[in-house]
Amino acid sequence: MTIHKKILPFFIIMLTMPHFALSQIDNVGTSAANFLKIGMGARAQSMGGSYVAQADEVTALYWNPAGIVNIKGREVNFTQIDWIADINLSFLGGVVSMGEAGSIGIGITYLSMGDMKVTNWENPEGTGETFEAYDMAIGLAYARTISEKFSIGMQLKYIQETISQSSANAFAVDVGVQYQTGFKGLKLGMALSNFGTEMQLSGRDLSVRTDPYNTVGSNPDDVDANLETVSWPLPITIRIGASLDIVKTEAFRFTGNLDFYDPRDVDQTWCAGAELALLKEVVFLRAGINNYHENELKPSFGGGIKYNFDQTYGIIIDYAYSDLGRLVNANRFSLALTF
Repeated sequence: MTIHKKILPFFIIMLTMPHFALSQIDNVGTSAANFLKIGMGARAQSMGGSYVAQADEVTALYWNPAGIVNIKGREVNFTQIDWIADINLSFLGGVVSMGEAGSIGIGITYLSMGDMKVTNWENPEGTGETFEAYDMAIGLAYARTISEKFSIGMQLKYIQETISQSSANAFAVDVGVQYQTGFKGLKLGMALSNFGTEMQLSGRDLSVRTDPYNTVGSNPDDVDANLETVSWPLPITIRIGASLDIVKTEAFRFTGNLDFYDPRDVDQTWCAGAELALLKEVVFLRAGINNYHENELKPSFGGGIKYNFDQTYGIIIDYAYSDLGRLVNANRFSLALTF
């Protein structure tokens, strides 16, 4: 038995064990850092988020860290997402291939809610002061090929949520595998994301002055104290999917993807998508569907252009539109450079 046949069952068990534990509990609305569930990259989202098996560029840092081994040389990616309620989400990542030693990558995700008004009972329209709220995640990944068909990857992440003068922090790990079956371009992928510590808010906004003995005498409210908040787990997710090159010639390629998605705080769901590559992988058309939102099928579509200046340098521009139902829509733009 070859080494990848020995390791593959181990990773399947490791990635699916949290699924059986979480499926026994109703965890709706019990996760912190929910910005981690917003998919990165216009290419993946234009296919409905069905990307765990196909992931082969920098945004694989989000979908499946094993996918960064498919990058030859160096690549950087910047993605801008116009999210709901004037929320902006940005992603910046880079991957460097070290040949047979594997690939390393780093990714930074930043969600900004902009300045918000400070309000109180006396000033419901605002006191004239403002505060900011933002979320951030920084990840460092390593992946390598075990055999010609099997690759594994892992990413360590630092996560922070901040609102005004209070913040919460956590550490997490993502683990993923990809398997090239050798049958008509069929690829299988699995990934476990956001497995880590819980988050608990702390900071100056939780500081109060109180009288701990208010039933005894007439003590003043002059004792400094801190409110204790409840800690919440991260949105652990499991993805299992397949990608198949339905048609592949020298001139064009048509690939279909199907993913099953199981987050800890939402019902299990699925997504599917397709990518059509034209003019020898220069022009791309993509479309997909998912039922992330209240089990309603929501479409997405997009496209991209890839231009190589020579055998080393190139540029990739992608766009995706996603229907979010009652939340209207989201537009994603990605710019990648290879060098």
